[in-house]
Amino acid sequence: MATNMNYSTHTTAPEAAEGVTFEPGKLIRFQTYLQPDPTYYFGCDVLEHLGGLLNCHEHDKVFLVTNEVLNRLYGDSITDMLTRHNIKHEVITIPDSEHDKRFATLEYLCDTLVSRFVTKGSIIIGFGGGCLTNVVGLASALIFRGIRYVEIPTTFMGVTDSCLSNKQAVNGAHGKNQYGTYYAPLFLFADTKFLRTESLPGRKSAIAEGIKNAFINDASLLPYYQRVLADARLDNLDLITLTELAYNVIRSKLEILRQDPSEKLFAMALEYGHTFGHAIEFFSDGAIPHGIAVAKGMCIAAEISRELGYLTQEEVDLHYSMFGGSLGLDLTIPSSISPSDILDTVLADNKKTVKGVKYVILERIGKCLNPDGDFQVCVDPALVRKVLTLHNQRVEAHLALTQEKGA
Repeated sequence: MATNMNYSTHTTAPEAAEGVTFEPGKLIRFQTYLQPDPTYYFGCDVLEHLGGLLNCHEHDKVFLVTNEVLNRLYGDSITDMLTRHNIKHEVITIPDSEHDKRFATLEYLCDTLVSRFVTKGSIIIGFGGGCLTNVVGLASALIFRGIRYVEIPTTFMGVTDSCLSNKQAVNGAHGKNQYGTYYAPLFLFADTKFLRTESLPGRKSAIAEGIKNAFINDASLLPYYQRVLADARLDNLDLITLTELAYNVIRSKLEILRQDPSEKLFAMALEYGHTFGHAIEFFSDGAIPHGIAVAKGMCIAAEISRELGYLTQEEVDLHYSMFGGSLGLDLTIPSSISPSDILDTVLADNKKTVKGVKYVILERIGKCLNPDGDFQVCVDPALVRKVLTLHNQRVEAHLALTQEKGA
């Protein structure tokens, strides 16, 4: 059943943000440029639009998959909306953490959906953080070789970063995202109203990924992040300001995907900091949020670039000042995680090739090295070990220098 929608379509060019307003109820439609390309519906207090969007697609039932906390907070408002739109539905709850992003949770969800008579005519909604939506996306890809899937991220990271990929995966015994596939949602839907209950570390984690987009592709975005971080308390943003910030981070990633919808060439630059960050996150068992682990990884990668003769010390220091100073993150690696732990996990990373492990390394701020066409380079393991071993000393030295300048 077709439904009239009130939304605006947005491109990702820098000038597109000028004059944009974010009043409650206004739905913005993004082109994601992915292959396939799910439409991304985004806005502030826009939940009521979801029913109409679902009813644009014939279905027998909608299965809402979420976690216990989100179900208590928002379950009634979502199911009431589905009822108003005459949508038959069921709710399933699963664990939602890095620790639970594993085969056991995937198997439980698949078996539960099948036992509740999911069909090829059903729609499965993943409503939660990136860990949950990855599990739900992979389950949707596997059951009957594909059930239509709608992703509704509820974290700043999910809204601005993790949903903007067709990658669906779970972790293995030796690292993150080792088992998965590419599977596109029917569409993406984000309501920033759901972000108000997110923790401050989660919000900072996502902004770190936004800063990453500036480092790898558009250095002109860095002053924007510096201004936002200087002018606003991230734990006390009003809904409109939060929506505008999310919108700008989304645009910065979509500009990269516009240049490489395959996610396998230039978009590999989005993995900046991730090879090390994934290892740190994995060994912390999720205690270090994804974006914060990646921020540590970017600083390590920046030090490697300096050792290779590319980034200047000033450009490395910019990493420390953005993530440690402006964003206020602890950039040290916990003493419980050794350089050998990280290197062993890196060897099991999905970026290992016949030539060795490949890393995203900056040539300069705003540009990645690209000797082989995939925006990644192999690095001597001895150099990587050296940088990992000295990392905490360098973080502390930068912090001491910053405090000395501020005295």
